[in-house]
Amino acid sequence: MGFPSVMLLMCLVVGLSTCRAEGEDNQIRVTETTEEEQENHLTETVAEDTETPVDQDLQTATVEASNTGSPEKACEPNIYMVLKELGALEERQKATVRALEETNRKLEASEKKIDVLNSTLTEMRRTYEEQHQVAFSAALPTTATIGPVNVLYPLVYKHVLSNIGGHYSPVTGYFTAPVRGIYYFSFSSFCWGGDGTSGGSLYRNENQVVSWYVYSKSHSISGSNSAILLLQAGDMVNVRLWDGRKISDNGNKYSTFSGFLLSPM
Repeated sequence: MGFPSVMLLMCLVVGLSTCRAEGEDNQIRVTETTEEEQENHLTETVAEDTETPVDQDLQTATVEASNTGSPEKACEPNIYMVLKELGALEERQKATVRALEETNRKLEASEKKIDVLNSTLTEMRRTYEEQHQVAFSAALPTTATIGPVNVLYPLVYKHVLSNIGGHYSPVTGYFTAPVRGIYYFSFSSFCWGGDGTSGGSLYRNENQVVSWYVYSKSHSISGSNSAILLLQAGDMVNVRLWDGRKISDNGNKYSTFSGFLLSPM
């Protein structure tokens, strides 16, 4: 039972006590008045002897009957009213508790939805950053010369300097575009003196884009080139050495392949 119910119950008890006390007081006063009237009645009867005793007794009995009514009956309507109000108050309290419980359930459900939404947004942000932070640079890992080859030879730059986003493969030598956008690529080559010629091309999928070519009989040679490409998601870019050509490197990392995303589209 709530605090308001306890207060109403205390008021009810106090009211009953007050009502009974007033009834008893009234009853005492009525009794005293009745004895006084009886003495006056007897005196008047002896002195005057003009009224009938039966009529006077009947009048006295009527007064007693009218003034000695039960005080509890006079309090009964107030008691019922308080009890009725107490019951209504308890019902309102129960309804309020039910409403609060339902509100708490809704809040808990909303908090769970917010947690799921936050997790989804975090995952989307992470995916977006991974897809839009793209850059790589790698070098040939050999201290010798590759070639001359007898095929169009895909170069694999295994010494990775950076690979932000992880879209360059040091196993295949291919870069795979994660999103549609504008990309920048560059490559460089080196060949020791007396080894002949060096040349190759940058490829997008199976299409040749830009190339390099150098030749010297006695001096070391180097070449480079670059390109800005519009790629679709999934397009692949790599460097290929031409048939009959050579390329060299050592710990100085002369021969490299690099690229990064300029802007997604």
